[in-house]
Amino acid sequence: MKFKAVFIILLIALTAGMANAEEENNFSGAGEAGLLMTSGNSETDSVNAKVGLKYEKEHFLGEVNLAALYSSEKTEITDENDIKSKEDKVSAEKYNYSAKIGYKFNEANYVFINGDYEDDRFSGYDYKTTYSVGYGRKVIDSDTIKFDIEIGPGYRYDRTNGYWEDDVFIDEKTEDELILRGYAMFNYKFSESVSFQQDVTVVTGSDNTNTKSITALTTKIIGALGMKVAFKVDNNTDVPPDKDKTDTETALTLVYDF
Repeated sequence: MKFKAVFIILLIALTAGMANAEEENNFSGAGEAGLLMTSGNSETDSVNAKVGLKYEKEHFLGEVNLAALYSSEKTEITDENDIKSKEDKVSAEKYNYSAKIGYKFNEANYVFINGDYEDDRFSGYDYKTTYSVGYGRKVIDSDTIKFDIEIGPGYRYDRTNGYWEDDVFIDEKTEDELILRGYAMFNYKFSESVSFQQDVTVVTGSDNTNTKSITALTTKIIGALGMKVAFKVDNNTDVPPDKDKTDTETALTLVYDF
């Protein structure tokens, strides 16, 4: 598909730039993972993982992020012989990919191309993609406070899953529209070991407005290893039938900076 091809092009550009950046130590990144297992009255397994890479070299900047969430639970079933057993039932499965490349005019101002891909098996969509270009600015860039903003036009292309409505099967369909994307990031370091970060992304078009908010508190444990607690809110003004407009996630993860 042409939309996946855009991501491939972005990733190739990022990989090429990262190879040069790695030689000069111009890149940074973080990987995080969390695991939750419960037993007894409720038996669930949940795992989430994320890796992000950033780099800057002279006038060039790039960023790539990969994330996955998976959760299952054991449910009790009774067969036709009235025999009870337990089977695994997937309750959440989501994958996110994003890539950004940009050109820096100076240390504060830049332009960029950004792509986002989401595959949420429980959202009513087969996949959701957005592509945008725009202007970004590092409003505050001190040792204690960082505040970045981005804004620019783009294009949204989504594909819904088929579903039943009033005994009639509604075929899958595509949805596309022009959008305006805005992003803001605020980070405050309380100390060398504790920091707070708030990220907000708004993608709005004539058919739907998507707002994502991530609030996180990170504390260092030892060296590059830390722990993070994060709360994510994902809201859409227009969703498929029988789907909630707002999803939330609360995660406790180990983080390794590199």
